[in-house]
Amino acid sequence: MNIKNFEKWDLLPMSPSKLRGFTTYTGQFIVEKIYKRLGTSSPPALAGNTVEPMLQDYLLGKEVNVDEYLTKFKTETLDFPIRDDVEKYVDLIPKMFEQSKAFKEIVADKEQHSYQEELFTEVMGVPFRGFSDFIYREKSSGKLFMYDLKTKGRMSINHYDKLQQWFYRKALQEAYNVEVECYLFIVTPAKSHLEPIEFVEEYEIEISNGLKSMNKVLELCNEPKDFAYLYQPNVDDFFWRSPHLYQARKDIWGI
Repeated sequence: MNIKNFEKWDLLPMSPSKLRGFTTYTGQFIVEKIYKRLGTSSPPALAGNTVEPMLQDYLLGKEVNVDEYLTKFKTETLDFPIRDDVEKYVDLIPKMFEQSKAFKEIVADKEQHSYQEELFTEVMGVPFRGFSDFIYREKSSGKLFMYDLKTKGRMSINHYDKLQQWFYRKALQEAYNVEVECYLFIVTPAKSHLEPIEFVEEYEIEISNGLKSMNKVLELCNEPKDFAYLYQPNVDDFFWRSPHLYQARKDIWGI
């Protein structure tokens, strides 16, 4: 693994989302991480970033000003061109927050260790950085419990959600030298679900394979256009619905 390949393309520190972008959403990765064509975050992504601090306020016993959070959400999505999507999530966010309140009972017998903790680790010599959601400690043993909040339009559990936690568990174990259990706390407008994560050997293999592939591509490419020659976009990918990504695709690939 040659760290200079990652430095060449300004990709350090790496993150689980960058690696996933390269392996799964390659067209979007090329647009945003190689060509640096950034746009407004989508309403679904910002909805999660809105519900999370609302839940933290609730856990701390603070009064949650829902209108204030919705105003902030609307401000952050002012440039998003599909206004129906924005209004849809203005309606869904309060419902998601109501469902998230069930989390308080889940952690009632634990104390909060951290919220949005910055975590660091290395994989095959490549530095990674990320931010956890909610980490709780068992008072009697010091064992840590990591809960990753996922807001979704409908209940679903995907592979990447679990793979992402592999990095954070590794970082926590290295930082605190304690046992760490990881969970997904999935919230929809209608219900919530706690999903335990069982880590299998294949997770590390998959991550290593992705990094090896990324390292080779970064080595081969010397200018952004090289990536566009190596990878052709699948125009059916959902993320092209975002106008800034669609326009960038037209500019880069002509389609």
